[in-house]
Amino acid sequence: MGVHIVHGMDLEKLEAFRAAIKESPVVLGLEAKGIWEGHSGRSTVHIGPFDIGDQHIDRETRHYTIPYGAWSEVEEAIGFVGPTDRAEPVEMALGAVAACLCNSIALNAPRNGIPLESLEISVHADIDPSVLFEVKGPESHTSCMPKITTEVKVNGDISDEQMKTIERLVHYSPVHGMVGYANTVQAVVKRA
Repeated sequence: MGVHIVHGMDLEKLEAFRAAIKESPVVLGLEAKGIWEGHSGRSTVHIGPFDIGDQHIDRETRHYTIPYGAWSEVEEAIGFVGPTDRAEPVEMALGAVAACLCNSIALNAPRNGIPLESLEISVHADIDPSVLFEVKGPESHTSCMPKITTEVKVNGDISDEQMKTIERLVHYSPVHGMVGYANTVQAVVKRA
């Protein structure tokens, strides 16, 4: 029996990996660092090294730099000198939900016999920025962003039962879980 590759993935290796982490769970240590650029509302985020269990991985090809800010219209409205367009952090979080949902569904569809031909995820949220500007307190976060909606569009010869499986797979996305379920978030402030 040859290697069974579906959508760029060796299904035998996937099943071996699933069995291995079921037997001995693996923890991924992930980190992102935000550096303020000296201009209100702008920062640069660096993503790179990570850990797989006790193994620390730090290779140059994994170093990513992402400039964050806002849209020029918003920057101008709030008084930024030299407004520019940048990726806005909430948009990037929504993008991370969309990317992770794509991965969760596309990774698990072949092992569930789902013949995906295409997949598109849209994630939407209406945001009231009052908390960011200290007009409202942190307890208002949920009322300022009361709902995040996702829309999953799939194409292929997919049965109703397979559609239900795809609906179930949405909930296996780690980023969807980070946003959708209660998580313990600890903030520590200290001098540099």
